[in-house]
Amino acid sequence: MNPPNEPHELQLLEMRAAPFFFSRRFFLWFGSASLALVVLYIYSPSSLYVPLTVDGLLIVAALVDYAAAPGSDTIRVTRPMPYPLTVDRPNTIGLEITNVSGRPLSLIIHDDIPDRCVAEHLPARVIAQAGSGTRTTYRLTPVDRGIGEFGNIHFWFPGPMGLVWKRGQSRAAATVKLYPGLSLLERNKMKVWRESSDHLVRALRQKGQGTEFDSLRDYAVGDDPRLIHWAATARKAKLIVRQNRIERSQTIFLVLDAGRMMTARVLGKTKFDYGLNAALLLAYSALHLGDNVGIMVVGQDVMCFLPPNKGPGQFGRILDATYSLEPKMEEPRFYRALSDISVMLRRRSLVVIFTDLIDERASEGLKRYSLGLLPRHLPLVVAMTDTEVVNIAEKEPDNTQELYQQAVASEVLERRERLLARFSSAGVLVLDSEPDRISASVLGRYLEIKARSLL
Repeated sequence: MNPPNEPHELQLLEMRAAPFFFSRRFFLWFGSASLALVVLYIYSPSSLYVPLTVDGLLIVAALVDYAAAPGSDTIRVTRPMPYPLTVDRPNTIGLEITNVSGRPLSLIIHDDIPDRCVAEHLPARVIAQAGSGTRTTYRLTPVDRGIGEFGNIHFWFPGPMGLVWKRGQSRAAATVKLYPGLSLLERNKMKVWRESSDHLVRALRQKGQGTEFDSLRDYAVGDDPRLIHWAATARKAKLIVRQNRIERSQTIFLVLDAGRMMTARVLGKTKFDYGLNAALLLAYSALHLGDNVGIMVVGQDVMCFLPPNKGPGQFGRILDATYSLEPKMEEPRFYRALSDISVMLRRRSLVVIFTDLIDERASEGLKRYSLGLLPRHLPLVVAMTDTEVVNIAEKEPDNTQELYQQAVASEVLERRERLLARFSSAGVLVLDSEPDRISASVLGRYLEIKARSLL
């Protein structure tokens, strides 16, 4: 069990640079002697040497305790991390302790975690048995994606008399990838999306939709008469229909706006974060259904480009290329991206553009280049509603300032509706969704497009 005189976490953090610090047991005894010193000073000044001697002996004993403690080099703590970490969920981090000091030691371990992470069960407390390995864990939750920097691992253990805590350190600096929330790809979570996709595809097959031939089956009431296979019907003397399926090996190309309109924060995350999560989920689902997927992230320059592919490592390549990208306060130059897509993509493709429609001048440029994709390709513009603006516009104002805010919010929403209508009337598919629902909305529209054979 842990010793009763453990230091507080704050004390550990403050004393990380010191080779040792006194324990609570030391201060308890030292304080008792000091209290006796005050009492004797009042009632028996001639006896002051007794508590002074006790205090001196305590300090000497503490130094002896420090010298008698095992060397910090007899303890080694490592932090193996064979996998990237995922944002917005606890990740288990293991600490492996090797103790060759010759006796069991009670350790308190603190890890220097990345700035964009929060930890639970840290500092960790563990008994390290002599001559054997010991393992403990703590939970780390990244709050933002990108690159995380771990520092060294610090540990403390008491001397034989428990008067001091001796400090040690293991060099463990490391860089780790902090993947977006949808990079989780744990089977039990992504299974929900896979099953929903497969369920819709099976339902569409039963209705005979799609254009790729799959199989033959007996006619059922409600089947499209155009699907009747007359040659098989003549052979079997009963109505036989073609069982079609959703086309595979189609091309999905994702274009993600990394400009100023995507820097706005909604519910604690940027619109770019929501767009990236939706793009990753769409990429994963499309690859699962056998489609080719590519991606491009556009600011003033093309920040990322991966051509369409459906190989087994394509999703990992997309994830590695995008997880650390951040939007910038600059105008995206869509003409550099969209003007070359028609030439770059040889097959008819679904081009999904994740952006927002607020600025009329920037949106007009996006509309012009989106129209340039037609009719060879099918553009789908995905815009994210600002829920905070909607709430302001719908809230009953209580004062003049709120009335003014409501008027501004209403004007922003009206302008946005006009922009959406312009895109739709020009023949560009538009999806408008709240940021926290955009992943499901985009996936549903993708499946609908495949079901209707728009590609």
